Amino acid sequence: MKSLFMSILLLVSFGYSQDALVEAKPEIGWDSLKSLIVYPEIARRAGVEDIARVSVEIDSLGNVTSIDFGGYGIFGNSVKSTLRKIKWIPEMYNGQKRASQIVFDVQFQLQEKKKFPTRRMLMIESSNPVVRKN
Repeated sequence: MKSLFMSILLLVSFGYSQDALVEAKPEIGWDSLKSLIVYPEIARRAGVEDIARVSVEIDSLGNVTSIDFGGYGIFGNSVKSTLRKIKWIPEMYNGQKRASQIVFDVQFQLQEKKKFPTRRMLMIESSNPVVRKN
């Protein structure tokens, strides 16, 4: 009776672990990925900061197939070039690797903010709206 109970328990726990969803992640880990993304020098000099939303599509082999970057374009090349270089551990469902999409934020924040000299600024006002595409 005891062995029957243990067998059922093992089958139930095995079945549960097989149904679990494991999200995709970088093979090198999130901290290592963070350290590879370069803060663009032009953005650093200008004092520009941003929080960018990044969406990465990964195939079942762990290759990046598409990257959507939602932030200031000045940071886009740095993020995209880094993400294309790394390998991903694909999403697992029911023990099978599958293509997936992972969405995360990348924050660009300066440790030391420079004080820029105050300058005169000419403000031009218009009744026409400004349209910006992201």
